[in-house]
Amino acid sequence: MSVKPRGAGWEVYVTHKGKKFRQTLSTKEDATLLEAKWRHALAVGQDPLKMEVNQETGAASGCTLDHAMTKTYDKYWSGSKNEQAVINLMKAIRTYWGKNIAINRVTTTAIESWVAEMRTDKANATINRHLAIISKTLKWAYRNDLLTKLPHVERLSEVGTERIDYFSKAEEEAILSKFKELGADYLHDYAIVAVDTGMRASEVLKYDPELKPVKALRKDGSRVHAVQVNVRKNGKPLVVPLTKRAEDILRKRSFDVTVHDYKYRKTWDKVRKDLNLMPKCWHTWRHTCAARLVQQGMDVARIQKWMGHSTIATTMKYVKLGADDLVQGVDLLEE
Repeated sequence: MSVKPRGAGWEVYVTHKGKKFRQTLSTKEDATLLEAKWRHALAVGQDPLKMEVNQETGAASGCTLDHAMTKTYDKYWSGSKNEQAVINLMKAIRTYWGKNIAINRVTTTAIESWVAEMRTDKANATINRHLAIISKTLKWAYRNDLLTKLPHVERLSEVGTERIDYFSKAEEEAILSKFKELGADYLHDYAIVAVDTGMRASEVLKYDPELKPVKALRKDGSRVHAVQVNVRKNGKPLVVPLTKRAEDILRKRSFDVTVHDYKYRKTWDKVRKDLNLMPKCWHTWRHTCAARLVQQGMDVARIQKWMGHSTIATTMKYVKLGADDLVQGVDLLEE
C-alpha cells in the first residue's frame, strides 16, 4: 500500500528502481494526489522531489523548505530591523539544504548532522542564528499542516564559548590593500570607519552626517571631531570620537548601502578567502576596535562607553590578558 496512516497524517510511499520516496501529509486526499503526481513524474523521467510547489496549498505537491522559509520571512521578518541579517542567513541555509528539498526531510537527525558540520568553522552563537531561522520555519509549517511532526531543534550553549576574534595590524593592512587592488574603495573606507569607531555595519549607515567638535584635543593639539549615532541596537544614542583617517573619510563620503548587500558581500568573501580569514566576519572590525582600546590601556569603563555596551560584562569579554600584557603590570608597580 503506497498511501497509509502514519502518526496524525498520511504517508506516501513510492519505490522506483530501488529508490524510495516518502513524505507525510496531513490528509489522505493530499497524500493520494501526491502519490499520483509522483508516479507520473517517475513515468516521464522526472525527479519527484523537485516538483514545482503549489503556492496555494503547498502540501498537495510537497512543500519545500524554501517555500516554507519564504512564507515565514513574509510573515515575521519582512520589514523588520533584522531583515538583511535574516536574508543572509536564508541564503546560507538554501546553499546547504538546497531549494527543492521537501520540508519533511528536514528531520531532527538531519538538523543534528548540519549542526555538526557547522561546528567545524562557526561559533555557537552563529550556529544558533541559523537554527533560529530553521526553527521558526518548521513551526510555521507545522501550524499550517505541512508537517505532522515537529522536529527537535536544540540550540547550542553560548556560555563560555563566545570567541572574540579581532584583526591584527598586519591583517588589517592586508585587507585594505586587497580592497584597493580590487577597486573596492567603498569597502576600504567602510572598513576604516568600522575599525576606528567600533560602529556596527548598520550604524555606519545611520550616523548624523554633521561632524561635531569635542572639547578634548589630540596630542598634537589638533581638534577632535565626533559623530552621533541615534539609531542603535540598544536604543540609546552614542557619540563616537573620530581618528584623523576616519574623519577624512566621513567628510568626503556617505554610506548608503550595507556591506552585507550581495555585490559587496561577494567581494568581502573573496578577500577573506584569499587571505585565509574565513572564520572572521565584518563584525570583527568592531571587535578589533574594542580589543585595541584594551591593548592600549584605556580603562574598561571608558571602553564600555565608547562601544555603547549596555553592561560592563560585555566589555569584559575583551579583557583577555596574555603573559606579555601582564608584564606591563610589573612596570607600573616598579614606577
